Amino acid sequence: MSEIDWYILFENHSEGLEMFSYLKGLKLPVRISPTPRALSVCCGMSILIDGKDIDDVRPAIENSGIKYMGLESLKRQIDPTRDKYC
Repeated sequence: MSEIDWYILFENHSEGLEMFSYLKGLKLPVRISPTPRALSVCCGMSILIDGKDIDDVRPAIENSGIKYMGLESLKRQIDPTRDKYC
C-alpha cells in the first residue's frame, strides 16, 4: 500500500461541492471524501484524487476559478482488505 492519494481541501462544503460538480462535469475521476485529520481540520469534506490521475486533474483545478485551501498528498489510507474475513 504505497500509493499516494491527493486531497483538495476547502474552507467550507459549498466550495467543495462546487469543485466536485465542476470536475465531474469534465468527466475527471474524483470522489468526495472525509478530510484526513493528518492534513487539516477544515470543514471535514475534501475531494479525493488517485495519485495516478493527479496530472490530469491538477490543471482543471487551477483553471476552475473555484476557491480552495490547498492540494495535499498523503500515503493511501484506504485498506481494500478491511472487513474481509475469508
